[in-house]
Amino acid sequence: MPNPEDIDLSYAIGLPPEYAIEYFQKKGYKITWDWHEALREAHTKAFTVAKVMRLDILKDIRDAVEKALKTGMTFEEFQAELEPKLRAKGWWGKQEIATEDGIKTVQLGSTRRLETIYRTNLQVAYMAGRYKALMKDVANRPYWQYVAVMDSKTRPAHKALNGKVFRYDDPFWDTHFPPNGFGCRCKVFGLSANDMKEEGLQTETKDSPYRNIQPDYGWDYNPGKDAWQPDLDQYPYDIAKLYVDGGLTGPDFNAFYDGLTKGSFPVAVLSEEYKNSIGATSQVVLLSDESLAKNKANHPELTEEEYSKIPDIISSDADVIIQDGELTLVFIKINDRYYNAVVKATASGETLFLTSFRRVDDVEREVGRLKRKQGTKIIKDDLKTSGGASH
Repeated sequence: MPNPEDIDLSYAIGLPPEYAIEYFQKKGYKITWDWHEALREAHTKAFTVAKVMRLDILKDIRDAVEKALKTGMTFEEFQAELEPKLRAKGWWGKQEIATEDGIKTVQLGSTRRLETIYRTNLQVAYMAGRYKALMKDVANRPYWQYVAVMDSKTRPAHKALNGKVFRYDDPFWDTHFPPNGFGCRCKVFGLSANDMKEEGLQTETKDSPYRNIQPDYGWDYNPGKDAWQPDLDQYPYDIAKLYVDGGLTGPDFNAFYDGLTKGSFPVAVLSEEYKNSIGATSQVVLLSDESLAKNKANHPELTEEEYSKIPDIISSDADVIIQDGELTLVFIKINDRYYNAVVKATASGETLFLTSFRRVDDVEREVGRLKRKQGTKIIKDDLKTSGGASH
């Protein structure tokens, strides 16, 4: 296993490692020149490494980190496996690179950079798993204590937070759940009411000065809770789709599905052809927390695993795609079962929302009814059911 001094995983006692692995596996890919362009994406959502401009290199690095998580590689083993691949593809040492600002001499791969990649990604993944484990026990331990490693390497701000207690639902944890910077070794422990009494502890007040202590730049988020999403319309289709497909099978969507996070979650990405066929300007289909709650109430038979199939349902592979005004209705057969998804576009077509998702028992009857409805537009029909449509 990795040396605790390197990534400080002592907090992980009792933490099922699959939580950390699950968190990491759902990351998509982001191509970036500068780490500051990615900010939170660099950690909690998309897998990114500054100055990596090729998807194949990014995939090599990501796969190596995932293997390190699964097998408990030491840094030396991680480096021995990855460095030869990066050297073979030219991503090593100092090179002159063409950027938007002209030719620059930059440091690409190096031992120090690999060490940063290794430590940062493992620490963030494990802390995301730690958050999930703590949340499952809030009924017994609703008080969370910030714990820093009190040695010469610890930042003064992190030392100041050591021992401070906030309730699990305090907004403090939205921005201060560790890690709070590169190399941060801080952790969080859950405490019961008896623990608080025995140790003479109290929760911090709303006007506590410790709330003003800021994490390092770009680290003011909770890796296990954060529902922030990048603007996927700014990414090529294949990268955006990788991101969405991965997100729906990991802890971020799990938290969204359980109602722990609010807002909207990307659930599908449309190809250029599909997007144009329905007159949309966005390639991203979003599911709001309100629509999810309503759909779960109306269709409780659907499992979380079935929701992860939405990218395959709202796709060009669908058996039937019918447009009915501002609605696009999709039908597709997956594993001997038909599903229906309804996507609603805003008036401008700039935003797409999934408004309904369900199983279908009699697809021919439903599709036939829609085809006979005045004003519907058949975009695709591989069922060839009876009934005409007006265009």
